[in-house]
Amino acid sequence: MKNRFDFKSAVAIIDRVDHEGNAIPFDVTFRTYQKFSKTGGKHLEYNQVKKLRSKKSTPSMASMLVALQSPTGVKRNPRHYENRTRNLELQNGETKKIHIRLITSINGKKTHY
Repeated sequence: MKNRFDFKSAVAIIDRVDHEGNAIPFDVTFRTYQKFSKTGGKHLEYNQVKKLRSKKSTPSMASMLVALQSPTGVKRNPRHYENRTRNLELQNGETKKIHIRLITSINGKKTHY
């Protein structure tokens, strides 16, 4: 059982940050699943990915006015914790959303629930 993580430990590895608040890279293997078409099952592996963190910057007055005037300027809350999803940044800068319940291993160690 030493080569396995429980789910709580796996999520803790994903959420780790260094002393400056930057996400720590990790390797992840997971299964795909499309909820609406009921397809998936591909086994994907991403190496040296980081959890994508929101940029907490103070918006300028101009950007706030544009957001208020434009109905598309306001973004929805993705509710990652409620939906059990996380956004990951790949090495090439691309963003991917994964469902954390479909993770099969992190850093080469299998996960169990």
